[in-house]
Amino acid sequence: MDLATDRAGFKLRDSFDQDVLGYMSGYSWSGSAWAARTAAAGTKAETGAGADELFAANKLTQGVFGGGTAANSIPVTAGGGAGALTSPLAVLNRMARLMDAANVDTDGRWIVVDPVFKEILMDEDAKLVNADFGGDSEVRNGRLPGTIRGFRVYQSNNLPYKGTGAGTSAASGSASNFGVLVAGHDSSVAVADQIAKTESFRSPDTFADIVRGMQLYGRKILRPQGLITANYNLA
Repeated sequence: MDLATDRAGFKLRDSFDQDVLGYMSGYSWSGSAWAARTAAAGTKAETGAGADELFAANKLTQGVFGGGTAANSIPVTAGGGAGALTSPLAVLNRMARLMDAANVDTDGRWIVVDPVFKEILMDEDAKLVNADFGGDSEVRNGRLPGTIRGFRVYQSNNLPYKGTGAGTSAASGSASNFGVLVAGHDSSVAVADQIAKTESFRSPDTFADIVRGMQLYGRKILRPQGLITANYNLA
């Protein structure tokens, strides 16, 4: 029963993580695939934001780095090596620059990356995300040690992706196979969450008790200038 309860708690957290990360990135999960959001969740915080409540200028594609097909994803390798348009650190640098230009506070910045981007960062410089340099105490709930370019770094498998995802090798980028990164500031999004009700009852099939709960939560983008996304893939 303890194992089942822990597993149920993990799935609850996983679904919550997926929904909030998708919302901040401008996507929603349909149950089988990610799709770009086409309607705001209530009133938009900024009139200049799109239907997904994000600023178009804060959605990075390869056109930002001078790529041949502006709308395609950004081909990335460690150090911006052969076949790549740029490096992972250059992507973070551009995100930081956009926040600086929008007068977003330097304290409280964060970025969520997927396992593919994390691997490229480790290839770029292992000290950036090596627990030997940051200490085990910081590795909690997906948090990687230290900061990179002023961002707290988190890893999650629940970021949006299209097609076969960020691991798809495409030296010219892709409009259909890529992963999405999202960076922001603590003040850019508000999330309210609570377990509204729990109850236990006897299992009809086993000699055990069943515990179930109801989670209620809401999320809202408050400062879209403090949210930056990037579509990328392996070069």
